[in-house]
Amino acid sequence: MIRKFMRCVAAALCCLPAVSIAASDNPKELEPLFAKVRSEPMIFVVAMGEPNACGRGCTEWIAGEGRFDEGAAQRFREFLGVLGKRDLPIFFNSDGGLLREAVQIGSILRENRMTAGVARTVVEGCQLGFPLDNACRHLMQSKREHKARLYYGGARCASACVYAMVGASTRHVDPGATLRIHSGVGREIDKTENSLRRYVMGMGVDPALVDAAAKIPSRTFRGLSRGEMERFGIETRGVHETPWFAYHGPAGEFLLLKSVTYPTGDTGDEYRTSTVGLACSPFHPSIRFMYHQELTAKESRTPPMIRAKIGDSVIDLTTLNPQKDLVEKSFDLEPRQLQSAIETGSFEITEMFDQSMIKKPSRVVKFSILGLSANIVALESKCASTQVSD
Repeated sequence: MIRKFMRCVAAALCCLPAVSIAASDNPKELEPLFAKVRSEPMIFVVAMGEPNACGRGCTEWIAGEGRFDEGAAQRFREFLGVLGKRDLPIFFNSDGGLLREAVQIGSILRENRMTAGVARTVVEGCQLGFPLDNACRHLMQSKREHKARLYYGGARCASACVYAMVGASTRHVDPGATLRIHSGVGREIDKTENSLRRYVMGMGVDPALVDAAAKIPSRTFRGLSRGEMERFGIETRGVHETPWFAYHGPAGEFLLLKSVTYPTGDTGDEYRTSTVGLACSPFHPSIRFMYHQELTAKESRTPPMIRAKIGDSVIDLTTLNPQKDLVEKSFDLEPRQLQSAIETGSFEITEMFDQSMIKKPSRVVKFSILGLSANIVALESKCASTQVSD
């Protein structure tokens, strides 16, 4: 159900006409923005640098330079298809563009469990400058792979670019680079912002990021501080847990969602996001507990056994049939179980690995109940009203 929910989120965002999130209803104001996007379309190339050019043991990366223009997401998907099994990080240097394209690219990053950062890629034969001049753009577009250097200083990921970047499973922002946000205007802005909150929460990022952007006038930018990046969970480092997020759906469903992002290995260079949810809808009046867990490539071949501890109840989730890159499970939750979990202070998910296949100890992922009580009354009320109407 959570995966279906996230697909609906992506579909809703893809229908939005916004340029970045600074769209306007005035065609005279919109056209210069569209013209700028068309004149600086996103370019994707494979860059090849010196040893450790893009991190420890990393010599090759994908450069994403320019604005998120019409068709950028489809070009990116095709670009990755040609790369085959080459597992490369991507570095963005962008002032934004079409929000729907950025969100689609963010979803593709998550599908492929990619790593993303912010940096300027200067290919051999180009000068260090931003934006790219026409000669450099033509050079980069002339072939798929280039010798290049990576520069963090002065690099930026602004507006729509931020929503593409947070789609990556692992995210790094060098101190020399900047993330910039601003608000939007127009008839669709409330719908846009609500959809973005749902999207970033699913990626393991605090929806307060969208609220912070909404406070910045649309014709200006504000750079995020390192403290804000850490608080919102933009840069993956250690364990990050989002607050509970309440969503009122158009079909009458009510969901409470929370995600936890955590490293999957000792090196801390690969991360994964797990999500829990509580739901009630006219089609299912009981409180429904949902669990959605991403799998690493190795775990996809040998999925872990999973058990949920809800208060004093232990529920075996290993009977599910895992899909290629994730596991999902949902079951009805009795009011006493939910109350017991609230008293305990958290939901617990335990992952147990087949030691003959994956040498990992059992892992316990806790989802805090803090803040849930503020919304639990609304959830129970929704379920009760649905049962009465039936």
